[in-house]
Amino acid sequence: MTPKAIKISFALLLLFLLCFSFGSDLPKVKNGGFFSDESTYFAIMQSLAYDGDLEYTRADIQRIRAHFSGGPMGLFLKKTGDGRLVYAKSFIYPLTLAPFFRLFGSHGILLANSLMLFLALLMGFLLLRQRHDPGRSFAFTVMYLLASVLFVYIWWITADLFNFFVNFAALFFFFYEFKRPHWSYLAGVFFAAAVFSKPNNLVHIGLLFLFLFYRREWKRFIGLALISILFLAGLFAFNYAQTGELNYQGGERNSFYGNFPLERKDFSFDTGQQMSTDTYWSRFYLSPAIALYNAFYYFFGRFTGMVIYFFPAVFLLLLFFLQKKRPEDWFLFAAIVAAILCCILLMPDNYFGGGGSLGNRYFLSIYPLFFFLGFRERLFRFMLLPVAVAAVFLAPTYMNGLFHSAYPRFPGMSFPARFFPVEKTQYATLPSNINPKAFHKKIGDQYTLFFLNDNFNPMEGGTFWTHADKEMELFLLAPRAVKTLTVQLKNNPLANQATVHVEHKKQRVFIKPGEVRILTFRNVPGFRVDVRRYLFHVKIKSDRFFCPYFDAEPHVPDRRLLGVQVSFQLSH
Repeated sequence: MTPKAIKISFALLLLFLLCFSFGSDLPKVKNGGFFSDESTYFAIMQSLAYDGDLEYTRADIQRIRAHFSGGPMGLFLKKTGDGRLVYAKSFIYPLTLAPFFRLFGSHGILLANSLMLFLALLMGFLLLRQRHDPGRSFAFTVMYLLASVLFVYIWWITADLFNFFVNFAALFFFFYEFKRPHWSYLAGVFFAAAVFSKPNNLVHIGLLFLFLFYRREWKRFIGLALISILFLAGLFAFNYAQTGELNYQGGERNSFYGNFPLERKDFSFDTGQQMSTDTYWSRFYLSPAIALYNAFYYFFGRFTGMVIYFFPAVFLLLLFFLQKKRPEDWFLFAAIVAAILCCILLMPDNYFGGGGSLGNRYFLSIYPLFFFLGFRERLFRFMLLPVAVAAVFLAPTYMNGLFHSAYPRFPGMSFPARFFPVEKTQYATLPSNINPKAFHKKIGDQYTLFFLNDNFNPMEGGTFWTHADKEMELFLLAPRAVKTLTVQLKNNPLANQATVHVEHKKQRVFIKPGEVRILTFRNVPGFRVDVRRYLFHVKIKSDRFFCPYFDAEPHVPDRRLLGVQVSFQLSH
């Protein structure tokens, strides 16, 4: 590409993003509701935009419902010492969006998110252009930004895209060779914003500061450290002045779904669900097996893996091992390893952001490190490979990003991602759990079911029918070690064959019409998820199915497509 063509491309992209921002009605396309943690971020944003504070008031809930008719779904609040209710989440992202929201309403949210992507493209291009061909630099940066689920987060009112942007901007100002070197000190502001938004960003940022120490750039080290500390201190000071605490996630913290304090007189703070992080370490469980599985799932997991959702990062990591390296590259590599280890070791049961996440949304803070890894000696071979991989795994997500944002379980349930291993360590937080019919189905005190796809009919007591001839997949959580797992299959009125997998063991049986068959699996190890409980991965498929509405005599109004009826029995 010629320099003129690149300038035209930037101009057209900016025009597209402006038209997109002002031509899209965000509340309408979201059906008046929110994704994931959006409720609290939007609530903080409108409070800062109109009241200039972090206090939750009745005017806030009225404004929220005025913009999003469905109201908040998950509002994080905490009570101060003087009885006020304040928001219990980092305010740096809402603070950034507040001016845009005040000026342009919900269009301002899309505009701010769009500008973050545009500026990231500009910064990436400028950085690579200093050492490489402009056309290749532009194409490579476009590939990096678009061959993942990153761009889908333009629709989200969460801090994830913001976390990507501030980390990317910090690294740009840290590494870009300015004619006036004092511009590089802006990195300190972005470093501070990244840490305040997500404190574990301190891990990889600290290693970058160690690089300055290694290079003996004392003046730059002290200057960046002072700017970062002062800006961070200002953010914490504002939070303390507003809430009476430095930690926005600590204290008496509740979440609210449906009924919100001050909305009506009978709705109070005490009706919320307690969710303080103060008891986190008492609930924490980590074993060597969980750590190793998490490291594997982080790359190859069905719902969270980098290979599926962020293949450019894997591609850049492979390039790093093939190219010439500089000392700064090893510090960046160490920062990547440390940041990933921080997630999988300190958040072993939710390293990716929970059931509302599309891919691994926590990874967006780490993703920028891969772009800067070895950028001075960048290789531009096989640049289309990440594009091809993204086309294979993410084509449906690209075509309907909003739908997959609202229902993030579908990419992991669809071809070809469903052939990847499912994350056992994340069983309680997977996107498949956002289906209320699939999540935490407790059968007495013997076991609990977590369905991993939609190929099942609603539970009937302790049993359920598989859906049609589709393979049903679930996790069975046992309260203790299991010696024998028995699967009872009751057939529909047609001669049938069924296949059952329990972990690595498989049985296939012929079942007569209406017959009951019992399959026994012995010495299946299961996966130990905490001190006592064990998890089993189960798959069941019926070859034939029956619809009572069409075929039953006498006629019944049951339109379910019935494969086999399933129940489990455990022997401890």
